[in-house]
Amino acid sequence: MKKLLISLIAIVATIGSSLAADCCNNGCKPKKYRIIHISATNPDSMYGDATYSDMILGNDAAPEYHMDEYDSEPLSITRDWYIGGRVGLHLMSWKNKYKGSPSNYKFDESENHDNYVFEPVFGGGVFAGYHFAPHWRGDIEFGYMTRFDDSDNGFTFKLSTPYITGNAYYDFASGFYLGAGVGLAFPRATMDYEYFTPDSESETKLSFMGALMAGYSYNLSESVALDFRYRLAGFTGPKWTRDIVSPSPIVDGNGVSLTSLETRVGFIIDNSLSLGLRYEF
Repeated sequence: MKKLLISLIAIVATIGSSLAADCCNNGCKPKKYRIIHISATNPDSMYGDATYSDMILGNDAAPEYHMDEYDSEPLSITRDWYIGGRVGLHLMSWKNKYKGSPSNYKFDESENHDNYVFEPVFGGGVFAGYHFAPHWRGDIEFGYMTRFDDSDNGFTFKLSTPYITGNAYYDFASGFYLGAGVGLAFPRATMDYEYFTPDSESETKLSFMGALMAGYSYNLSESVALDFRYRLAGFTGPKWTRDIVSPSPIVDGNGVSLTSLETRVGFIIDNSLSLGLRYEF
C-alpha cells in the first residue's frame, strides 16, 4: 500500500509541476501552498475527493509533498506567512532591594526589600511569522505588559514592560506546539515619594529576555487559527538612586540620617497565559 501511495504522490507531483510550468509560461502566478499531508492509512479517500483535486490541480499548489500517517484529518494545508495578535494575563514575580546612603545607614530587615509573587497584570501583543519547514515556524512578537502599582508607607512603585522577541515553534500534528524565544525587554519603573528629589522620576532598562512556550492551536477555518499559549519568560529590571529631602531627618537605630535611596529591581519571572488569533496566507 505504501509503495502504491508513493507512486501516486510522484504522479500527482509530476502533473502539478507540469501544470505550474505551463501556467507560468502563460504569464499567470499560481497560488501555492507550502506543504500537503496525505493520509497513508486511507489514501483512496483522497484521490476521489473533489477538494483535493481542486487544491492540487486547480491551483498548481505543490512545490513540495510530505507523507505522514494520520488516523484522522486526511488532508491539511500549512500556508507560508501568518500574522496575528494575542491578549493575556501575566503573573510576575521579583524582588525590589533597597540600599541607603551613606553606606553606614542601616535599614530594618523588613524594610530593605519588597517581595512580589505572582502579581497579576494584563498584556497583549502582535506578531508576524513564516512557516519555514513542515512542522517549524518562526515569528517576531511585539508585546506590552501593563502597569503594576504598589503603594506602601508613602512610597508608590510602578512597573510596565514593552518587549520584542524572536520566537521559534515546533507544531505537532495534534495541534499542540512547543517553542522558545529570545529578545529584548524594556522595563520602566518609577518610585514616588514626597521626600524624593525630584518627587517623580522613571528609569528604563534595556534587558535581555528569554522565554519558553507551550500551547495549542485550533483551526477555525483554512486560514484562521485560535491559539492558546503558556509562556515562561525572564528579564532583569532597572536600578536607580534618588536623593531625599525631608523636613525631619530619616534616621536609623544608630542615629545615621538617610540622604539617598537606591532601588534595584531584581530578576523578573513572568508566567503568562494568553489567547491569540492567527491568520495564515
